Amino acid sequence: MKRKMVYGTVLLIILISLLALPAGAANEDSYLRYTSSGNAFGGGDDLVIDEDIEGDLVLGGSRLDIKGDVGDDFIGAGGMLIVNGDVSGNILAFGGSIRVNGNVGGDFVAAGGEISLSEDSTVEGDALLAGGEVTLDGVINGNGSISAGTLRTGKDFELKGDLELEAENVPPDLEENVGGSLTVIEREKNDEFVREVSEGFGFFGFIVGLLSSLALGLVLIYLFRDFVVGLAKTVRESALKAGLLGLVMLILIPVLSLVLLITIFGWSLSVLLTLLTALTLLIATVPVKLLAGELIYSRVFKKEAGELMYYLTGAVVFALVYEIPYMGWLVQFVALLLGVGAIGVWFAESGGKRGSSL
Repeated sequence: MKRKMVYGTVLLIILISLLALPAGAANEDSYLRYTSSGNAFGGGDDLVIDEDIEGDLVLGGSRLDIKGDVGDDFIGAGGMLIVNGDVSGNILAFGGSIRVNGNVGGDFVAAGGEISLSEDSTVEGDALLAGGEVTLDGVINGNGSISAGTLRTGKDFELKGDLELEAENVPPDLEENVGGSLTVIEREKNDEFVREVSEGFGFFGFIVGLLSSLALGLVLIYLFRDFVVGLAKTVRESALKAGLLGLVMLILIPVLSLVLLITIFGWSLSVLLTLLTALTLLIATVPVKLLAGELIYSRVFKKEAGELMYYLTGAVVFALVYEIPYMGWLVQFVALLLGVGAIGVWFAESGGKRGSSL
């Protein structure tokens, strides 16, 4: 169950992060960009990748067709995803229709309306699938966790590990094709699953809030990288100090603003302090999300990436956690305290360095 929750979180991280990709291609039908490390990022209405990718491949669009091989992970979101090439790493995908015709060297994690694994495909790792209709006709060498409205298996299907299945039906020969234990939770044939998914992901305000958070953080990191990275480092190295200072600042600053406001010559300082406080609150959680994304990305994917990817990861995780009643409020408050305190520590240390240099 813990492994399932981890992969589910990672999937959501990647999928919602991909919403930002098409913005960079407003004047193009499709695009593909490469990094110096061999990774490729792209998007478009109808994107065909007919070349091999050395590292990771991250795509978002209406229709994605991957004909070449991928040297590491494939991460995609779109209306239709077709993977004809081999993927050496993991596949993490979300879309209306997801079809894998090649081999997968790692895990296969997907959520969508229709998910299929063809008869010529082999998944070396685990399969975590959630869809309205799931069709499996390949080989899965690891364990499986499948949540589906309808599950169909072909004559070549084989799962060598354990399988957890929640579906409206159970194929008659399923147990014979599972090498380990089979756990089945039969779902009643109703629209409850669809309704829960729609309620979970259909909030317009949630999407707008997330995109606003992504835009703010990415702009800050792009324009003021050293400042944001420095704040994240402060949170990592002095979390308790930052949290306590943040609490003190949130208590004292409003009081100080009120005192200045009722004095004859202090009202202008009060307005300035209020504006600075509002700006601080606006950017306070950015370094916390950056740090959280770095920790999650390095521990889940077990590799390094850039600050932009770290922030995308952290921002989506926090957006999801914020939706949890009570716990979300607590996490948001703690993140705010850490961020405000880190800003206070940064300014104090910067002032100290300038003073010593004089």
